[in-house]
Amino acid sequence: MSGVRQAVVLVGGEGRRLRPLTDTRPKPMVPLLDRPFVEHQLDHLRRSGVREIVFSCGYRPDALEAHFGDGARLGMRIGYVVDPEPLGTAGAVRNAEPLLHGGDVLVLNGDILTDLDLAALTARHGATGAEATIVLTPVEDPSAFGLVRLRAGGQVEAFLEKPTPDQLRPGEPFLINAGTYVLGERARGLIPDGVACSIERDIFPGLADRGVLHGHSDDAYWRDIGTPLAYLQATADALAGRLRTIPATGGAHVCADAQVDADAEVDGASVVGPRVRVGAGARIAGSVLLEGARVGADATLDGVVLGAGAEVGAGARLDGAAGPLVVGDGARIAPGAVLVGPGTVPTGGAVAVGEGLAPAR
Repeated sequence: MSGVRQAVVLVGGEGRRLRPLTDTRPKPMVPLLDRPFVEHQLDHLRRSGVREIVFSCGYRPDALEAHFGDGARLGMRIGYVVDPEPLGTAGAVRNAEPLLHGGDVLVLNGDILTDLDLAALTARHGATGAEATIVLTPVEDPSAFGLVRLRAGGQVEAFLEKPTPDQLRPGEPFLINAGTYVLGERARGLIPDGVACSIERDIFPGLADRGVLHGHSDDAYWRDIGTPLAYLQATADALAGRLRTIPATGGAHVCADAQVDADAEVDGASVVGPRVRVGAGARIAGSVLLEGARVGADATLDGVVLGAGAEVGAGARLDGAAGPLVVGDGARIAPGAVLVGPGTVPTGGAVAVGEGLAPAR
């Protein structure tokens, strides 16, 4: 069990890289298997003994509150704060302070899928006496990330933004920020009230200079789901049981009220959501079909996210093998149309035979 009982989940971003899915829902409410993505995070927190959650919101907060309410359904207590304007990661935590109860607080980015051992994290934080602890995950190449360098005792020595080869030390581990923190009261007290402020750029460097910011390295599963490709990869990983926190399905996840024709094929890396219909002869591979979508007879979808209520006509071919295709909610793909990704079809859009896609964003 985690020694920390309260958490702030940062869900304020617009999720622009996941458009058009996020035109109609906040990114944390994009489904992963059988529930909104962020509900998997709440399950993980609850199993670790965390019962009090504050959602720090910005974009479409009503969708979160409508789904989760006060948290009683999950055996949790959930509160909500809405940033009046974008406040950054630290400002969003500060905005949540009135709903917190002192002591240490877990802070999670709302777009990270991980099976991190939260009990081990909070135990280490308590043992070191740190004012803040940052979770770090190893990567093979840190050049596209911000490298976090540790001292022998675990204190953060330096942050290197997209380091060049000459900045790297032979044999050092390449550790990057994993988007999960423990913040004590003193660390949170450094955040100015009502001002846009970044934990990573404005708060952590000062704590590191004083030797009171520690790193917790963990090779747990970790993925940012903020792009269509990452979202599909996370789905495939969850289906395959690559996370300790999500049981493997042993194949595709098909909701009980979906209708898949006996002559259709759905591979083990795909999800067929609630009230979806898949016609005879259709072939679904590495794709996610959201609530109420329709796939006509003999259509083929490979590497596709099909939005809620969207329709793909009979015999159409959507090929996202070279890069995902994202079809917005309520869009219509004409029978026989051929679309090759990467790219998007806007929410409520229509694609006739011979038409192309909007470029991927």
